[in-house]
Amino acid sequence: MKNEDVCYTREVAIEKAITMERESFHTYRDAYLRIREPRIKKLVKKLALDELEHKTILEKAYFEETISLHDDGLSEGPSMNLSLILAEKPLDDDADDQDVMVHAIHDKKRIVDFYKKMTSQCAGAPMESMFKKLSLEELNHLSQLEEMYEGLYMQHN
Repeated sequence: MKNEDVCYTREVAIEKAITMERESFHTYRDAYLRIREPRIKKLVKKLALDELEHKTILEKAYFEETISLHDDGLSEGPSMNLSLILAEKPLDDDADDQDVMVHAIHDKKRIVDFYKKMTSQCAGAPMESMFKKLSLEELNHLSQLEEMYEGLYMQHN
């Protein structure tokens, strides 16, 4: 996804976000069907359902409905930046749980970056608050993925 220094019109920004949420849902749905490890499967299911909720919220926002997100004390915590050290590769029939986790981490990082960019580029616009909240929720999802990946696949000495 190409990053552009622009605050899209309200409609275009929401459409781009809806498309990303739809694609993210499909990524997690497909991952759910492939994953064998129960803890990963449970997390991926939760993330998929959250993406559906985000898509619905964005669709309502398109029609100027009130935006209601989980603002339950989310703050921007540090990411482990695993997307910088884990190589992403296309998922094929031979992909295992670890490959799916790496793919999900990269997918989530792209979404976080998009919402952060929209928050910055739309500063002062009515959409800023919505994008900031979505950014925080997605960052929380990224942290959950990274923590699970670290716990399952990274050795600590």
